[in-house]
Amino acid sequence: MTTTLILGGGFGGMTCARALRAALPAEHKIIVVDRAPLFFVGATKTWLMLGEKTPEEITRARGALLPPGVDLVQADVTRIDASTREVHTTAGSFKGDHLVIALGSEQEIGAVPGLPESAHSFYGFLDALQLRSALQTFPGGRIVLLIPRVPFPCPPGPYEGMLLIHDQLVRRGLREKSPLDVWTVEKLPMATAGTEMGEAVVGLLRERGIGFHPQMKVSRVEPARKAVRFEDGSEALFDLLIAVPPHRVPRVIVDSWLAKPDAWIPVDPKTLAVKSPTAAPNVFAIGDVASVPLPGRWFPDVPLMLPKAGVMAAAEGEVVAANIAAIVAGKPPAAAYDGTGACYIEVGGKRAMRGEGMFFEMPHPVMRHASPSESLFRDKVAWVDGMLVPRR
Repeated sequence: MTTTLILGGGFGGMTCARALRAALPAEHKIIVVDRAPLFFVGATKTWLMLGEKTPEEITRARGALLPPGVDLVQADVTRIDASTREVHTTAGSFKGDHLVIALGSEQEIGAVPGLPESAHSFYGFLDALQLRSALQTFPGGRIVLLIPRVPFPCPPGPYEGMLLIHDQLVRRGLREKSPLDVWTVEKLPMATAGTEMGEAVVGLLRERGIGFHPQMKVSRVEPARKAVRFEDGSEALFDLLIAVPPHRVPRVIVDSWLAKPDAWIPVDPKTLAVKSPTAAPNVFAIGDVASVPLPGRWFPDVPLMLPKAGVMAAAEGEVVAANIAAIVAGKPPAAAYDGTGACYIEVGGKRAMRGEGMFFEMPHPVMRHASPSESLFRDKVAWVDGMLVPRR
C-alpha cells in the first residue's frame, strides 16, 4: 500500500485529492491535512464584504467536498521533513510515499507599521465580515484601498473590490461625497499579464472616477491622523482604509528549510517538483506556497513568477495528481503544467469580465480579456457553485 500526503485543503490540495482518488485504486491511501474545518472560495470574498452572500452560502465543510476514500485530518502542520516525506502535525506524525505541499500563504498585516490599527481587509473570511459591517454603517467619506506589498493572492481582487464598492455607494446615494482611490506599489494592475490587461483595469477605474496611484511605496500608516505615509514623503488621507495585507510563505515552510523568509518554495515549472537538495523524490509544492518561474519577461532584468490564484493551484493539482497516479501504476510521469489560467473581474451591475492568460508564452506572457457582460458574471457564479458541490 502506498500513501500520498497532501498538506492544505484549498483549491490545489482539494483538486489534487479528488483527481488522485478518481485515478487510483482504493488501497492507495490519501490523507489531506488542513487546520480549518470550512472551505471558503476566495472569489466570493467581495460578495461577503458587500453583504450579497451569507457565510453559509459560500462555505462548506471541507470533509463534505472530498470524495469517499480520502482521509481528512484537521490539524496544524508543525514541521516538514522533505528528505523523508515525514510530516509532524498537532494531530500526530504522518509519512508518505508522495508529499504535496499546498499550504497557501499567510497574511502579515503587521509588516507595515500602523496598518493593523488602521485598516480593514477582505482577504480573509472574518476580515470580509468585519468590513461588511463597516461599509453598512459608512456615512460617506474618502475611501483608500492600499496595496503595500507584492505578491499577493488573486491579483485582480483589490481592483474588483474597489469597483464593487463604487457600485454599492452609487446605489446608496453616497458616491458623490465619497472619493475613491487606489494606492499601490505595483506599476500596473496584474503586472505579470502585461500592459494590455493592466491598462484595461485602469480604464475601468477611471471610467468610474476612481483614482489610481501606482509605484507608491508605503513607509507607515498614522492611525490618529488617518494618513498613509509613503517613502517619497507624500501621504494619502482616508476616512476608511482598506488594505491588501502583505502575504508571506507560511512560517512552517521557513522553519523546515524549504524556503527563505522572503521567498517561496522553488519548484520545477512543468512538474511542480520541489527544487531543493534536501527534498526527496516525489515531493511537490502547488498553489500560493510555490514559486513558479516564467520563461518570458517584459523587461530583460525583471524575472517573472506565475500569479498566485486558485485556478492556477487547481490546474497544478491536476498535473501533480496525474503524475503521482502514473508513478503508483509503474508508468513514467508525463503530465506537465502548461501555465494557463483564467480569472473573472466583476465590475458591478451583475457584470464581469474574464481574462485568459498563457503565462509560459515567449517572449512574454500573454493575457486576453473579454468585455464585461452579464453572461460572464453568470459563468463566475456557476464556477463558484461547482467548487462547493459535495462529493459524498
